[in-house]
Amino acid sequence: MKKLFRPLVLSTALLGFLASCHNSDPSPSPTPTGAGQYAFVINEGNFSNGIGSVSRFDKTSKDLVTDAFATANGGAVLGSVVESMTVVDTKGYVVVNNSNKIEVVSLPDFKSTATIAGLNQPRFLVRSVANPGRAYVTEWLGGPYPAPYTAGRISIIDLTTNKVTGTIPVGINPEKPVLVGGKLYVPNTGSTFLTVIDDATPTNTPTTVAVPTPAGSVVADKNNTLWALCSTDYGSQAATLLHYNASPSAGTLQKAFPFPTVGSGGGLRISPDGSQLYYSYGKGEYRMSITDAALPATPLIRRSFYGFDIDPATGLLYGTDALNYSNPGRLLRYQPSGTLMDSTTVQVSPNGVVFY
Repeated sequence: MKKLFRPLVLSTALLGFLASCHNSDPSPSPTPTGAGQYAFVINEGNFSNGIGSVSRFDKTSKDLVTDAFATANGGAVLGSVVESMTVVDTKGYVVVNNSNKIEVVSLPDFKSTATIAGLNQPRFLVRSVANPGRAYVTEWLGGPYPAPYTAGRISIIDLTTNKVTGTIPVGINPEKPVLVGGKLYVPNTGSTFLTVIDDATPTNTPTTVAVPTPAGSVVADKNNTLWALCSTDYGSQAATLLHYNASPSAGTLQKAFPFPTVGSGGGLRISPDGSQLYYSYGKGEYRMSITDAALPATPLIRRSFYGFDIDPATGLLYGTDALNYSNPGRLLRYQPSGTLMDSTTVQVSPNGVVFY
């Protein structure tokens, strides 16, 4: 499943699901290029039946299309384990992990326009800043469980041809990178380092930044400084939030925020204005200013989520609850204060929200 940091009772089927959909902890959604009318909910689906989906939620009318891809494409299915989605201009790039592909759709209607093949357990797509016609996709190699995972890679995608043009070696089990200061920082959930790639010359040999335990998520704040949330599988050690200066490839750490007790932290996000951090820890969702001297003691929302994102148009908070990972889950919306507004049923294993 998507987040390894949630303690679970594991069935045989779920072990196979974990092998394909381990800890993801994505960075915040970018400012939408559309009218800001829609929230797209990423539903991984059930690993055993191979049917993932994306639900389209109209933020004004509250109308929900439970499977936008099937509705727009004559009942076609996206595939097995829909991991993430990235908006690039008026297109959505839907990463389908266990089907080893990316479906390209037009927005907001979700009509299929292309398929990117030749991938292996893809996780997240991030568009280049130095070359907007290029994108990077993190991929896992090795596995699935119980076979060991090996060092992963990033595939370089030409967004005009929708073809893979090259690959870059990274650490074990890479997750969603962030671009800051001309560098792509890749968290590796199976390695104790971040991989650093030059966005202008991505085929050059990457460098690394050591971290105390594997980082599951990274974000950049309004000052173009880097934050990384490091934690171990199932909370065997205390988590640490790390704050680096604008050139973390030089290894300069501004401050480390160790968590007070043994446990897992995950899902690091940044507010649309880049001033507030959000993360999950234990059974709560926390908010912290980038200028705070210590971790907050009290959660903003006293419940855990499978996915959590901030609407860049309104500042509202969107949480997803996968419930039992076999039946339809829930989308919950909160005021910035943490007060619950409403909720709706979506599809199986909703792991996050993308805005357009």
